[in-house]
Amino acid sequence: MPVHFPTAASDLAGLVALVPRDRLDGPGLGEWTLRELIGHTTRAISTVTAYLELPEPPAATVHSASEYLEVVLRQRGDDEAILLRGRAAGAELGDDLVSEVEALGIEAAAAVDAAGPDRLVTVGSGPEPVAMRLDEYLRTRVFELTVHGINIADAAGVAWAPAPAHVLDALHLAAANASARGMGVEALRSLTGRRPETGLDGVMRAGR
Repeated sequence: MPVHFPTAASDLAGLVALVPRDRLDGPGLGEWTLRELIGHTTRAISTVTAYLELPEPPAATVHSASEYLEVVLRQRGDDEAILLRGRAAGAELGDDLVSEVEALGIEAAAAVDAAGPDRLVTVGSGPEPVAMRLDEYLRTRVFELTVHGINIADAAGVAWAPAPAHVLDALHLAAANASARGMGVEALRSLTGRRPETGLDGVMRAGR
């Protein structure tokens, strides 16, 4: 499923341009304000640049985007650290959020273009960082930009939709992660309308 990281990064800047400034200090997601949620989301861009500045690791230890989501986010995730990094990133965006997000995207896109899809990257820090191919890591970044882009649009009350290919790949990764966590059957029930309370009861209906 093709995804295009530079497009996803550019789309985030376009979304941020739609956000009313008087909503930035209001609710975003969980404990984040909207500004902090945007800050967290920009880390899906800035980390690409940062990791490509590191030496290339000798071998991959994580082999796919879905494995990354399972291993890194589930087994190694630190919710408090993620919360604080999002707050810091939101503050660092300053007053001109759109220009800052655009600049981050341009820098990351240039780094990706120079590196090539086969390049290995070291992801994370601490005693157990992982190494993976850049193209698979970028799928996880597009996943973050897609999911949190929707969160931002909902919190800001603006109309916005990610690229269809990015939505499709995000659905694929989310389904793979649900299956890895033993919740694949329940996810399939929801997506095929067997849980009407989710609002998806007509998804698989004939004639749709």
